[in-house]
This record gives sequence, C-alpha cells and structure tokens, in this order.
Amino acid sequence: MTTGEASQGGRGAQPGAEGGGNVLGFIPRGVLTSGATLAGIALAAVAFSFAVSSWTSTRGVIGPLASDAEEPVFAAITTFVAFAISTAIACAVARVVNSVVGLFVLGCGVGLLAMRGGTSADLVFGGSSLLAGAIELVVWTALVAGASHAIFRIGGRLPDIPKTHEDDIDSPTGPAARKSWIAGVAALLAAWIVAASVTKGQAIGAAVVGGFAAGALGRFLAPRTTPVYLAAAPVAAFAGLWFYFAFALKGDFAAGWVEGALPRLLLLMPVDIAAGALAGVSLGFGFARGFAPATDE
Repeated sequence: MTTGEASQGGRGAQPGAEGGGNVLGFIPRGVLTSGATLAGIALAAVAFSFAVSSWTSTRGVIGPLASDAEEPVFAAITTFVAFAISTAIACAVARVVNSVVGLFVLGCGVGLLAMRGGTSADLVFGGSSLLAGAIELVVWTALVAGASHAIFRIGGRLPDIPKTHEDDIDSPTGPAARKSWIAGVAALLAAWIVAASVTKGQAIGAAVVGGFAAGALGRFLAPRTTPVYLAAAPVAAFAGLWFYFAFALKGDFAAGWVEGALPRLLLLMPVDIAAGALAGVSLGFGFARGFAPATDE
C-alpha cells in the first residue's frame, strides 16, 4: 500500500477488510492503525471526561439530559467543546486509518459521557421533560451530521468504495444516500428488541445494536455510496420518536416506570443514542462489507 492510499484510509482498519502494507516506510500498517485507533479513543474519552461534571443536576447527580443540569448553558457549552475536540481527534484518526474508524473513535468519546450520564430512572423521577429530550436529540443529530462531514472530508473516501462518476451515487446527499438513510428506522426496531433493563450499560448496548443494524442495512441499500451522513439517520429517527412520545404519552410516568409500562425505547437517553449511532453504524457498515455487493475496482 502506498502512502497516498493510506491517507485515504487503510483497508486493514475497517472491519472485514484486508490488511497489509507499511506506512512511512518503517511502521507496520497494523501497528500504526491499532495505535492510532487506541490513542484516539483514549484522547476522545479524556476530552469528554471534562464535560461530565457540568451535567450535574440540582439533585446532586449527573442528569440524563444537558437541560437537567444546574447550569444548562454551561453544560451545553462544555459538551460542544468536548465534541469539537473529539471530532478533531477523530479526523486525525480518519486520516491515518479511515473515516469509518474515525466515526467509531468519536462514538467512544461520546460513550464516556453516556456511561456517566443519568438513566431512565433519573429521567422519570428527576422531572425531566420528554420534549426537552426530543430537542436534544435534534441537536445531537446536527452534531453527528456535522462531525461525520468533517471526518469524511479529512479522512477521504473509503478505499473499497471508489468514485463511480455518477452524481446520483457519489453524492453524500444524492438519491442513493437518501435511500440508505431509511436504515435509521431499523435502529429503532433493533434497539427495541435488545432494550430490556434500566441499567446504563444495557441502554448503551441497545443503542449500539441499533446503530449496527442501521450501518449494515445502509450499506446494503447503497453499497457504492460513501456513508457520510448515515450515522445521523438513527439519531434523527429517535428524535422523531421522542417527539411523538412527548405529545402522545400522558399519565404518571413514575408509576409507569415502576410497573414497566413505559415504552422500552425510553430506556435509551439521547446521549446514549448519539454514542450508539456513531459507534454502531461504523461497526455495522464495516461488517456488511463481506455481504454487500462488491464495489472494489
């Protein structure tokens, strides 16, 4: 593999892709990609660790929403700064490895905030607003879409998805890309199947599974299109669902939570969904490489 090919994203870094080649002439390709990925995950997690305390609510615990924080504006600013720093780190990883791995690194960074954030119990008993959660999901959708744009801009196209010189296929917002966004709905179904308990780890796991389903299906629907905005599709789908819940659900949420009568997808908090979409879509898209129609030239 030449240095130029490596700058577009090495095959060895994408799940299911062939490895091989050296970068910079003396660093084994596998060592470089593994080292860059692990370092990126660690740095992104550190960046988000500084935002955790800003989410502390008036009850003295980390809330499930930024709007629940004692100082919501400060929580929003620190989260945005952490996300911007982590996006820059993910862009660097994308340049060395590939853009899909860059998305995964960013997802791991957001995952640190998700792991420390509140659960559905905090949402219900802390007096959180479902409408506020829906609005935060819209914001997360914009953040994920913007970060994805930057990562693919810096990291470049994936080596196994060459240009077709057909605008309908190559465009990140063309007909083929929009068709793949339908896969965001699959994330809702997959997460609903998996979500079963109120624990934070299980909620994030359900979000990752949902993202995985969206990434894999998105590649089947548009195998020759670079998935620039695919990770934003599951977040947008959840945002629409939360808006529906905000206006359709009535009654005592606390009693519904205790009785297990609340919709299962409300076990996933907005930050869980954002982290799961970024990490899960990257994993699912890479996994589907071995099953989707071949695009190698």
